[in-house]
Order: sequence, then structure tokens, then C-alpha cells
Amino acid sequence: MSGRTALLLGATGAVGKKVLAELLASNEWSKIGEYGRRVTAPENMPPGQREGRLEQKAIDFENLDAAGLKDGRWDVVFVTLGTTRAQAGSAEMFEKIDRECVHLVLLGFQILAH
Repeated sequence: MSGRTALLLGATGAVGKKVLAELLASNEWSKIGEYGRRVTAPENMPPGQREGRLEQKAIDFENLDAAGLKDGRWDVVFVTLGTTRAQAGSAEMFEKIDRECVHLVLLGFQILAH
């Protein structure tokens, strides 16, 4: 194991589920963070894949300071946040999730990089 770490934001959607499965199946990652509005339920995890490497945390994207993103040092960050208009319930909520949440996360990491 190389000791690299990965943070995945938004693992419960169609793309995020696949990325999480790939991360968990790979021995490249010593620590995997799954942060999002929701986290993957244990019964939806591939069997035997947690192995103590997975850190799950439900976060509020409107209060990223409390989310603990600054606490971890991640080698790679995957952002797979997104939804559909039907799932969001309105055009406004779709815009908030698909654009504003992603923008806030990226701004947060830009600040951390400096």
C-alpha cells in the first residue's frame, strides 16, 4: 500500500458510487474519506471493503467550516456532487446542489492550498 489518501465528496450518486467502489477495490489508498450530504449505508458497501480505511462523514455544504475538510490532508480529491432536477425537487435546488455546493467546495480547497 502506497499510503496515498483520497477524499470523495458525493459518493451516493450514480458516478460517486462507482468511484467509491474503485477506490475501495484498490490497494493504492491507505485512507479514503467519503463526505457528503449522505454517506453510503453499510449494507450498500461491497463485502469486506471497509477494512478500516474508510472514513465516512455527513456534512452540511452550507457550513463547510464545520465539515472538517481542513482537518484531513488528502492527496487526491474527487468531487462527484450532483443531482437531477427531478431529484432536487425544483430548479433552484438543482442549481444549489449542482453549482453552488461544488463551487463552495472548490473555493474551500483553494483556500487550503494557499
